[in-house]
Amino acid sequence: MKTALITGATSGIGEEFARVLASKGYRLIITGRRVDRLEKLAAGLDVPCRIIAADLSEESECHRLLKETADEKISVFINNAGFGAAGGFLATDIDKELSMIHVNDIAMHILFKGVLKKMAERDQGYILNVASSAGLLPGGPYMATYYATKAYVVSLTRAVATELRGMGSRVHV
Repeated sequence: MKTALITGATSGIGEEFARVLASKGYRLIITGRRVDRLEKLAAGLDVPCRIIAADLSEESECHRLLKETADEKISVFINNAGFGAAGGFLATDIDKELSMIHVNDIAMHILFKGVLKKMAERDQGYILNVASSAGLLPGGPYMATYYATKAYVVSLTRAVATELRGMGSRVHV
């Protein structure tokens, strides 16, 4: 049975990816901050689910997640955790923006690199770094930090995908 790791699985796109991959027979490792939501999701799926609670705004939690999954043979990684905030740049809370940067970019980067290294050793796997159309457009007013974080995701993902193709890797990003 193939295994998929999904961050941000407590709601939205992450939850839907869990449902789709479960319907295709994947064993799931689902992570998010809210254990009750992860447990409810797992209970509704007909595949084995491993729940790992983690607050990915903390770098130490990202490293713990990698450590806890070190023995797993992950076939698919959905790097989905993230959030946005709206408001004028001068009015938005700096702590919320920094938390957004930590989750949307730093956590994404740490987990992307950690999982990719394991997949590269086996020369197989699929990684989806979930971005947004915001990452493809010029900065959006009233969501400047969100647009910037998603542009980082798009840029990093494209660069690494190009590197992997040039190496003839069977890891797909």
